[in-house]
Amino acid sequence: MRDIVSILPHQLKNDLKSEITLKLNKRFANKVVIDFGLCICLFDLIEIGDTYLLPGDGRGHIKVKFRFIVFRPFVEEIIEAKVIASSKLENEQLWYWEYQQEDDEPPAKLHLDPGKDVRFRVVENIFNDVKPDLSDEEAKKQKSFEIISSTSETDLGCTSWWTLGGGGEEEEGDQMEE
Repeated sequence: MRDIVSILPHQLKNDLKSEITLKLNKRFANKVVIDFGLCICLFDLIEIGDTYLLPGDGRGHIKVKFRFIVFRPFVEEIIEAKVIASSKLENEQLWYWEYQQEDDEPPAKLHLDPGKDVRFRVVENIFNDVKPDLSDEEAKKQKSFEIISSTSETDLGCTSWWTLGGGGEEEEGDQMEE
């Protein structure tokens, strides 16, 4: 990434790399950059340009080139996570998968309960330009970064569904002795 960092006159006496790192982390860390991802923290500074002073402005303006650690999963990537909550749009307020059984039994409801570990495949990353002047309530409804995912494949969904005793196979070294 590239940006221009402004340093106040009294900050110019400090270590320049430290000041630039603070400014970049303050500006980008824990924020979504459209079509880029959720910025976590500065990884490194690649290039620090000359410091320019503009007329009527006592700040030093520095062009910088840098790399940030960013969360943006790839489409088709499989991610393991923990269920924190379910959508209030569901009747039971819990997500579940209706597993069609091979016999004539009714489908089994396999729940994705809060606290459970889940595995899902990323289908799409959606970025939205959220306006900064929204009320608190409107801001809670707006999502600047949304990950659309799927659990509709074998070995996806709640990880406990696929473990030994839940339909999974024993792995080498997990065999019981008689």
